[in-house]
Amino acid sequence: MKVPSQALNRPLNWATQQTKSHELENQMSRRLGFYIGNLGLLIAKAATSELTYPLPLCPIPNTAAWLLGLINLRGNLVPVFDLHKLLQLKPKEDTIPMLLILGSGELAGAMLIDSLPVHLNFFEEEDKLSSLPPLPNMIKSYTSTGYEKNGEFWFNFDHLGFFEYLATQVAV
Repeated sequence: MKVPSQALNRPLNWATQQTKSHELENQMSRRLGFYIGNLGLLIAKAATSELTYPLPLCPIPNTAAWLLGLINLRGNLVPVFDLHKLLQLKPKEDTIPMLLILGSGELAGAMLIDSLPVHLNFFEEEDKLSSLPPLPNMIKSYTSTGYEKNGEFWFNFDHLGFFEYLATQVAV
């Protein structure tokens, strides 16, 4: 046990520990990810997102099968996409499908996902993939970088660019 004068005059390791902790937080990125089949996609850091059970749809005739229809979300008509059909991926078994809405207002789009999104922590340099594995062609241009976490691959997903692209492809 230290005498009071020794305890008061000891070096302050707390400040050093706080600095190291802050540096680790700056290197780590906390993200929200979701699955389409076995494909893990990451929601953009600043993206608006909302999760709900599937809502009643208004189908649109003469459109691609992967455009399920429109939902009315607080007065905004939001397209709902089935990316499983589009990307030819099988949904995960024993999961409850959810509706993930990305963006807001006129820029919003929704998709059926396999289950609840998951929180992931990535160390930008350690977990980042040096090259991307093969991805479905339709989504490849909208997944800029990837990460590996616990043996699973996760990809940054440019939902705005992807939704804009899909808008040009919906007519049959």
